[in-house]
Amino acid sequence: MPHLHGFTKTLRYNLLMPADVEKRALHTIALYRQVVSYYLQVFQEHREIIDHNKWLNEAEKLTHQTKDNLYPEYPFDREFPKLPSGFRRSAIAEAHGKALAWKTSYEKWQERKRRHEEKNLKRVAKGRKPIEFKERPPQYPEDNNCWLSYYDTEYKWIDPNHILLKMFTGKSYTYRKVTLLQPFTVPDSYAAGSPMLVKKPTGWELHVPIVQVAKPDLRKIRELVKEPSLKICAIDLGINRHAVMTIQDTEGRVYAAKFISAAKDNHLRKRYLEKIVNLQKETRVIPEGERFAKHLWNKISNLNDDIAHRVSRQIVEFAKIHGAKIIVFEYLDSLKPSKGTRSHQLNQKFIFWVKGRIFRYTSYKALHEGIVTCRVSPKETSSCCPYCGFPTIVRYNKGKDGEGTGGVDLAKCPSCGIYDVNSDFIGSLGIGRNFRLKYCS
Repeated sequence: MPHLHGFTKTLRYNLLMPADVEKRALHTIALYRQVVSYYLQVFQEHREIIDHNKWLNEAEKLTHQTKDNLYPEYPFDREFPKLPSGFRRSAIAEAHGKALAWKTSYEKWQERKRRHEEKNLKRVAKGRKPIEFKERPPQYPEDNNCWLSYYDTEYKWIDPNHILLKMFTGKSYTYRKVTLLQPFTVPDSYAAGSPMLVKKPTGWELHVPIVQVAKPDLRKIRELVKEPSLKICAIDLGINRHAVMTIQDTEGRVYAAKFISAAKDNHLRKRYLEKIVNLQKETRVIPEGERFAKHLWNKISNLNDDIAHRVSRQIVEFAKIHGAKIIVFEYLDSLKPSKGTRSHQLNQKFIFWVKGRIFRYTSYKALHEGIVTCRVSPKETSSCCPYCGFPTIVRYNKGKDGEGTGGVDLAKCPSCGIYDVNSDFIGSLGIGRNFRLKYCS
């Protein structure tokens, strides 16, 4: 997540870095600064792309070789072979920021010079001597004293006190563990951005930007619901499916729907958990913390975070494509895993945890697109028929199990006679109904 929008502040953490890791960190930052200088030259020679709305894509077309771009103008990949994509894009963003700041300053200088020359023309017309314009133009940035900002693909959180940062060894790029002297915590209603590695006279620090996820603006929602053409995107976060999305209007009409399956992700996570449980049985102890089967816990953590980013991105894109101005979730604060094996219970706990992260990630991504996010009561969202209002619909299952590996939860209404309707789809319609009852009635 390279860019954050909204109210942002930075958390600073002191680091404990072994001598060999520090050496590699210095080497990596020196290399990163070379890459930034390289792209500063690219932007200087192609000033037309500085103001381009797709400056990142344009800069990569000029430098990065791909199957569709075999002969870029600049041989970047030869000078910096196998550079991680996150480092390259971080360097492009850093260089673009410096180039854009220079261009803005230079245009302001040109405007001041133009006004000065206009005043001189008036002075000459009155028979007075012109005044020399002595202000020098701003110099294009050459000195590159910046620090490495790690994008998503180049770092991994192990736990609140440890993070893996990708570093250059001289021949290749590999992850190295760094210890935080204070535990990393993100306050409620905030989301973390890309960490930055900084060396101070007092030692190494990790700077983590956090952005405040805007709370629902009730006044804005009440203004939006007055629009007759308003569309909302109602999200039901389930177990067998990450999300079921429906586009609805203020009358309850459905315009589009999308299902995001969770089968593969749930199955993969459960496999990891089964391995951990089996290892615990073999050792006949239940170790505390992540030291036991650390690589498996890391895989689960990475999988959960990837799911949250992937699903939240699809939700925002779906809402944007269909012109929805409000994304609606339900409050899910009291979920408990069902009975079963230990791996089954752990899997469901992680599913519930991922739901909360999907909501947080969707909130700040929607904020960037100008879409409001809110939550409504889960009361009767899945038990009340959305078509006739019958208070008790019947739910049943057609499939193998409830782990997301083939089970299909369906619903039917004894009153109006609808049947074989996906229960998560019913839940999404119920969330839209509760939104209308709260804001549109």
